Amino acid sequence: MIRTLLALLVLCAAAGPASAHKLKVFVTVEGGTIRGYAFFVGGGRAAGVPWTARDASGGTIAAGDTDAAGGFAFAALPPPASDVTVTVDTREGHVASGTLAAARLGGTAAAAPVAAGAGRPPDAAGVDAGASDEHLAALVEAAVQRQVGPLFERFEEMEARLRYADVLSGVFLILGLAGAALWATGRRK
Repeated sequence: MIRTLLALLVLCAAAGPASAHKLKVFVTVEGGTIRGYAFFVGGGRAAGVPWTARDASGGTIAAGDTDAAGGFAFAALPPPASDVTVTVDTREGHVASGTLAAARLGGTAAAAPVAAGAGRPPDAAGVDAGASDEHLAALVEAAVQRQVGPLFERFEEMEARLRYADVLSGVFLILGLAGAALWATGRRK
């Protein structure tokens, strides 16, 4: 009985977590370009593997192979855009997707506030205030995207990372269950 429990404990300790090689996709939009990359949770990028971008209806927008850094890029759809989902398939059992909401692509959800100033009269210089608002909104959006993009990337990496505390919790749970089983076996004798 003890040998069986010890063998089970050794097998559980030797087994690596399934998420150690989990594939993740990071996708962002910068100006008129959707770009991102595919990476493995345990480290490394998915280089030279096929990717496909699809709109909300499932139609293919763009496709290709990732570069040496696991990256991809393609032109965004013109507004009003729909959600865009990029799927990376390593063809080795690893498939992952990342989705950009239409609001981040200048779709209908984001277009309403920008278009609100379109009916304004021209200012004193004769420039349409609505057009300058749209230009300013585009500049602000690009600046925010440059600042927020790395934060989204870091968040994805941290969310997917296996933490040392998680591993220790699993080991001590197994040891606790094995100790409880041994105690119960000893009580019966």
